[in-house]
Amino acid sequence: MSTPEEAKAVVRRWNDEGWSGGNYDLAHEIIAPVMTVHGAGGQAVGMGPEGLIDLIKTWRTAFPDGHMTVDDIIVEGDLVGIRNTWHGTQNESFYGIPPSGKEVHVTSVGLDRVINGQVSEGWGELDMVGMMQQLGAMPIAGPGAVATGRSSEWGEASSKAVENPEATADDWRTLAIRFVEAVGKPDEALLADLVDQAAFVDHNPVWGTTDWAGVIAGAHALRAAFGDLTVTVDVRNVPVEGNQAVVHSLLTGTHTGDFLGVAPTGKTVTWSHTDFVRFGGGKIIERWVSADTLTLFQQTGLLPGGS
Repeated sequence: MSTPEEAKAVVRRWNDEGWSGGNYDLAHEIIAPVMTVHGAGGQAVGMGPEGLIDLIKTWRTAFPDGHMTVDDIIVEGDLVGIRNTWHGTQNESFYGIPPSGKEVHVTSVGLDRVINGQVSEGWGELDMVGMMQQLGAMPIAGPGAVATGRSSEWGEASSKAVENPEATADDWRTLAIRFVEAVGKPDEALLADLVDQAAFVDHNPVWGTTDWAGVIAGAHALRAAFGDLTVTVDVRNVPVEGNQAVVHSLLTGTHTGDFLGVAPTGKTVTWSHTDFVRFGGGKIIERWVSADTLTLFQQTGLLPGGS
């Protein structure tokens, strides 16, 4: 088995040498032959090393100057949580989009399981809607950062100094899971106990929110559009390190109310969502979000391409 620090080093190396360096052969060393890809922001990705090589080649061919920054990384056991940003200029075709010469910055959050020095499972979310809008390949629609004329990057992390009460990783894990479930309702009474609302900062390019008021307003709007909305947290895979945690979830709901100007379609949609959270003073004070809003927006008809 890999130690936690070895697992973190494997994922960092894959980002630095594979994504940024274009070392495709590295996949045969650190991607397990039977690696399972659970999600990649709506992209179809083959399993195992060859599937990951094809994915990176697609991006690096379209963005020859592309590089991936590791913005933050945590580990617990064999599970690594990571925040990234892809930076690059599109000089070749990308998923059928002609070369645009445009520079993009694309945020993402991922989870990777590392066993015996190899990545055996991966969950990934990225701001695909924002990326396509940066390339001019999709209409400017939705509440995301790009659609509302703001930076597509995470923005500066909070510099507020905080102390946490003595707690175990399981305590923080429980808090993070309860937070994600409560936002989905939204249960404002419970959230008052879980979040330092005055200090809270949201880094959320996919939904465009930056503070607690925006988070709550967005949660109520989503609930109004999808009255039977359910949030299913992958409770078995929530890594915690220090004062941070990563929570992956699936959201499912039937489109029965107005959604960002789109009349109800009656369709049931499921999309994936990942929260990278930070604790301070025993509460959640900061969050970074990525989600497969491309699936949601296309299936509801907000953006073209759904069925």
